[in-house]
Amino acid sequence: MIRTKVDLLWFKRCCAFHLQLFPDSETVSRLCALQDRIERECNGPLLRVPATSLHMTVATLISAGAQFSMPNDEIWKLNGESWKQTVERLVKQTPPIDLSFQEVQASEAAIFVKAPEPPELQRLRSAISDAVWFEDWRPKPPRIAHITLFRFSAEEQLPALPGDAGLLPIEGNVNAIQLVKEKIYPSVEVDVLGQPSCLGASAS
Repeated sequence: MIRTKVDLLWFKRCCAFHLQLFPDSETVSRLCALQDRIERECNGPLLRVPATSLHMTVATLISAGAQFSMPNDEIWKLNGESWKQTVERLVKQTPPIDLSFQEVQASEAAIFVKAPEPPELQRLRSAISDAVWFEDWRPKPPRIAHITLFRFSAEEQLPALPGDAGLLPIEGNVNAIQLVKEKIYPSVEVDVLGQPSCLGASAS
């Protein structure tokens, strides 16, 4: 049994910079159906991620809770243009990524749907982590491919999650990734700074 952790950032203003995949409308519809089922059958303190905010983070360049010697906006003014060029080059060198979200899981912080991490995604994340840094910090990308469905509003025991009732797997193909400035968490309001396409060998 998992004890939930309250999300203190929920719907608050923030400043963070991410490389994220926002699914197409068909995938969003299927994810929302999965959220509906969990809400109906899981009596937990759920905070539902809005449909327009459902996303998979490839890498976080500057996190909302970062502790640096200057504000996040100032860091981006100093480094953002070069980081953007680097990230766009790395994405363009990456072939389209096939994803298959196969399992709903829960941690103390969230309920999410998980896919095996394809090698193309792993290589992209590793390359970004090697290429982007500030002071003593480098991005630490997620080790799984996942889309968060719910956060939590209270600290209590989370009941067992319902089965997926045939709603999984959800297949997706990543052809383009968005570089965004997150202004309201969790990606409720973002500014799109770039949208590089996964071109693979044709980008060489």
